[in-house]
Amino acid sequence: MLEYQDRTVQEVASCTCDRCQKRMMPDDPDWHEKVSVAFRGGFDSIFGDGNEVSLDLCQQCVKETLGAWLRITPLEGDGLEYQARIRAEWDGREGGMSQLRPAPPSGLEES
Repeated sequence: MLEYQDRTVQEVASCTCDRCQKRMMPDDPDWHEKVSVAFRGGFDSIFGDGNEVSLDLCQQCVKETLGAWLRITPLEGDGLEYQARIRAEWDGREGGMSQLRPAPPSGLEES
């Protein structure tokens, strides 16, 4: 016999970008593109031991603030090429990451 108990669940009703103050709702086109980061500072963290750190950004602010460092990979047909590439990268990491190192400029040899 199954027994049940009542449970209260909260869901996110809106999100406000911490940078531009844009308010996003679940039915907005930007809702699924927002970025939320939350973590707790560890031992000797520059954010303070045990402090909670969080940030919510809309997609425009993510692009404007982090765009130079984002790795954007186009969607591949059925995902198999992506999986194969990721496997190859991980295989390279297991072998000392030699496969992940960029090739030296032409005419220069790696020492």
